[in-house]
Amino acid sequence: MNTAAAHNSPSAGMLSTITHAAAISTKARVAGFRVDFFNADLVAYFVLALAAFLWLLIIISHCVLQRRYVRPRPFVDRPAEHYPPVTIIRPLKGLDLGLRRTLESSFRQEYPGVVEILFAVEDPDDPSIGVANELIECYPKTRARVLIGQDNVGINPKINNMMKAFAQAHSDLLWICDSNVYTDSGTLRRSVDLLLDNKRMGVIHHVVFSEAPATFGAMLDNAFLVTNHCRMYLAINAVGIASCLTGKSNIYYKSALDNVGGLAAFGHYLAEDNMIGQALWHSGWGHTMTGDLARQPADIGSFFEYCSRRIRWVRTRKYNVTFATFYEPLTESILLGALTSWALNHLYGFNVYSTFSTFLSCWFALDMLFFYRINHGSPQSWPWFAFSWICREILALPLWLVAIVGDTVTWRGQVFRFHLNGTVEVLK
Repeated sequence: MNTAAAHNSPSAGMLSTITHAAAISTKARVAGFRVDFFNADLVAYFVLALAAFLWLLIIISHCVLQRRYVRPRPFVDRPAEHYPPVTIIRPLKGLDLGLRRTLESSFRQEYPGVVEILFAVEDPDDPSIGVANELIECYPKTRARVLIGQDNVGINPKINNMMKAFAQAHSDLLWICDSNVYTDSGTLRRSVDLLLDNKRMGVIHHVVFSEAPATFGAMLDNAFLVTNHCRMYLAINAVGIASCLTGKSNIYYKSALDNVGGLAAFGHYLAEDNMIGQALWHSGWGHTMTGDLARQPADIGSFFEYCSRRIRWVRTRKYNVTFATFYEPLTESILLGALTSWALNHLYGFNVYSTFSTFLSCWFALDMLFFYRINHGSPQSWPWFAFSWICREILALPLWLVAIVGDTVTWRGQVFRFHLNGTVEVLK
């Protein structure tokens, strides 16, 4: 990305706006007195400190990637009888993309202990039941069954769907794994090894990783999940100053969940994964990750579906992790690059366009390297992946602005309105 390209890019307009706005005097006279709206030098130093912090997080994410994900964590050499039984709960609804492959990964776990698989489904006519029953027949030695029905403990359909499975689980260790997630055969054993090595570790979670996008919307979602989201997820968890987890593939102690109210206590939140993580964190349970990925097929069907999902994610986080959500735009490459370019120009006379071009080029290169290393190979098409990355970066701020001003989201055909405490009500 050279200087000329930066002048012609869609972000150049925003860069010019920031540069010109910064050049305007920050002083005015009110009733004969001169008033300083802000100290431009202090703002510039703050921007540079923020940029340095974000670049530090990028470096940390690459270090975590090297330590955990380039080479899988080896199994711990311990007797099979030391491994506790585990119940895998997989909530089902409809025929997710690649459903048989994702569900079968639970049957193929190389785990020395006893594994129970519970498929939770609300509707007795749901087509996913057929896929689950076929797998149960193919793996008769595995203790697996389908539980039909739901207990309405709140407005969260996933929680309601899992209540029967949660109540009937035979094991204290629960692996709650979404139906569209595929995991490597060694994931469960490596996760339990971490729990057995550290008795105060209460949650093992796996970073979400999208694969095989087939539409433009899916490519945008893929570009977000496998670079920005994945990178920040690794870095924030490595720093470990607060709970940060998504609910795609998590292992908990059932007894620990019961101590914070059980699953039912989180039925009034849409972001139940975040709220469960925070509750366990504040109860003294640590979180950690293996080097395994929660792989999911890129199932976004259209550009508008991608926009809707991103708006829903931001709007949900706004009511659960408010400060982090309002701070989020400053972690995106284009806005941060524009502000950094202005700060360096204001303090040291750097050319804003050259600085902006260099900033984005380095950010892009590190994201491409991050993907290549965590994926252990190239994407389906480098040009399309790069194009998707650029479009995703350009869309980040506009979608955030749309999301931040609303208080309703649509999920699974229902409309929900948020309350200030993070709970939601169903509108229709």
